[in-house]
Amino acid sequence: MLHRIGAIFAILAALWALIASGISLYLGTGIGAVENPTEQTVVGLGWWEVGVALVAVAVGVVTFFSKSRYAGLALAVVGVIGVFLSNSANMAFMLTVAVGGFMAFMGRRHAQRHGTELPQDPSNPRDKPRGRR
Repeated sequence: MLHRIGAIFAILAALWALIASGISLYLGTGIGAVENPTEQTVVGLGWWEVGVALVAVAVGVVTFFSKSRYAGLALAVVGVIGVFLSNSANMAFMLTVAVGGFMAFMGRRHAQRHGTELPQDPSNPRDKPRGRR
């Protein structure tokens, strides 16, 4: 269950990052990217942010439906790459994508080790832990 929560968390953050990168592109081109070299940098970062956000959404969807724990790790790596390629407005969203990917990785790892995603209730003897000991 934790891997699905992490994937949903990352998908939502990636969608917000996509919106923020669109705003960055709009502001960069609206002010005049031809005259000011700083605005050319803003537009260039905006296109990279759009690409990374789209990749993060796609990897987030794959992570949501995947049985592999490495899909969450791939999502975390995409989020970290997005942190380094983003401006300050989009950096928080990409960091949230990385956290969601790490949550998905750890949730799937726990499920593969213990046979279940949630810890068993010790007061209920019928809920015997499954998996290896």
